Amino acid sequence: MRILITHPFGIGDLLFSLPLVRAVKQRFPEGRLVLLCNERTEALAQAWPEVDETIRYHKDALRAAWKRSRIGGLREIGALADRIRKEQFDLQLDLSLGWQLGGLGLWAGIPRRVGLNFRGRGRFLTDSLPIHGFDDRPVAVHYFALLNLLPEFRPAAGHPPAGPEQFAGPIPIPEPFDRAGEDHLKNNGWNPAVGPMIALVPGGGASWGERASLKQWPVRHYAALIDALQGEGRSLALIGDPTDELICRDLLRRSPRPPILLPPAPDLMTLAAILRRCRLVIGNDSGPLHLAAAVGTPTVTIFGPVDGSVYGPFPPGPQHRILSKGLACRPCYRGFRIPPCPWENRCLTELPPETVLAAARSLLDA
Repeated sequence: MRILITHPFGIGDLLFSLPLVRAVKQRFPEGRLVLLCNERTEALAQAWPEVDETIRYHKDALRAAWKRSRIGGLREIGALADRIRKEQFDLQLDLSLGWQLGGLGLWAGIPRRVGLNFRGRGRFLTDSLPIHGFDDRPVAVHYFALLNLLPEFRPAAGHPPAGPEQFAGPIPIPEPFDRAGEDHLKNNGWNPAVGPMIALVPGGGASWGERASLKQWPVRHYAALIDALQGEGRSLALIGDPTDELICRDLLRRSPRPPILLPPAPDLMTLAAILRRCRLVIGNDSGPLHLAAAVGTPTVTIFGPVDGSVYGPFPPGPQHRILSKGLACRPCYRGFRIPPCPWENRCLTELPPETVLAAARSLLDA
């Protein structure tokens, strides 16, 4: 069995697909499993032992080629289809929620194309589950439900069906990345003698682009939290990617005793190794928080417009705290859309530092 899983989204969404990936590989241990993903998440997917190979999906480049020239765009898409056709896949599991990658599978000659049909966009799929959004249960459960469409995954009589929780668990970190993560910490101010640090992720939300600030707890609240934690003698570090530099620099200016500012990790697996060495990770709903949970580090995640019971760490557990302000208007992110906020982001501005500090203490003192 030769299987292609198409998943063009960000860090958290890719991690939510891991139970599905593991279940497929367990069912077809001798099969070939290829994952099509974006450039940002490719290093993460390549580190999974269940994945035999990755195909990089240059969505923005394909879109730009199409805008420049319809003929040039078709050539680029055709080249990707040819690359996929050569693999002679038997099955495609499409997690993209759009029509494009299902159409690509059809163009590449994949006979079975199974995926989520969001608002009728699964027109090129042979089998699909209709959805209106990830609004009622964890994303990992939605992904895993696709296996119900495949006869190979039907349980034997008298046996309950498997669930995604059975295939959840920490991701492995290959030794070179693990060593690189330790070196990154040592080279940027971490003293192993003081023990594991608490990492704070005050930015994040890159997949939301210009609207990322709608997911971010106010900098003034982070400054108050840093002051309180340092008053308890905690060792702290700020983590972010290049787009978070202004936020991190602002926090350094506000802090009487600035925490360590870690430069961006060179790749996701080195970041995973860094997060695994932390005692606790606190931050906004973002890729690094999902990555921290995936390597087994306790987390405190702050949710604003997004539903933490749907997009929070999977599986949920006592080592993870999901925080949000109980307002009647939230969660307002539904059907993969967020409306304009007339309340000036009260779901985040009115979540006080004391609440986050209490959640952190409950994990640090456990």
